[in-house]
Amino acid sequence: MDRPTMTQPQALERVEQLIKETVDMMTPKPRLELYRPSVNVGSCLDPTDGGSENRVVINRSYYLHDIPKEKLGEVAGQVRRYWEQKGYHIEGVSQDGLGVAGRSRPDDFLLSLSAIGEGDFLGLGATSPCVWPNGTPEPSSSS
Repeated sequence: MDRPTMTQPQALERVEQLIKETVDMMTPKPRLELYRPSVNVGSCLDPTDGGSENRVVINRSYYLHDIPKEKLGEVAGQVRRYWEQKGYHIEGVSQDGLGVAGRSRPDDFLLSLSAIGEGDFLGLGATSPCVWPNGTPEPSSSS
């Protein structure tokens, strides 16, 4: 069954809010650089809710600059603890502790923190669940 969802602009706003809230609690504060290829609307290839694949997902990723390499593990720990305190479901943590994947609750946005390059800096991303661009299923074209 295809229920109404948030709209594409609402999903983008929530993606940006999740990233901003996570970055705001980090010490030291990183400088964000948008990862350009992440500025996209993707296809809903694997709907977790059993709904239509005709929906879209919204994704944004940022490079986190100005965190000294020796502080990356500490910052990753801050992020994990913050997400746990928010009640998010932690799906996994990489062996080196620099990668953390989680899902926001109750809205099920995918969040990821990962080491970039040779572990020189971190990347932070958020992806929406599948949404209808206008919040409601498109009317069926069969007449």
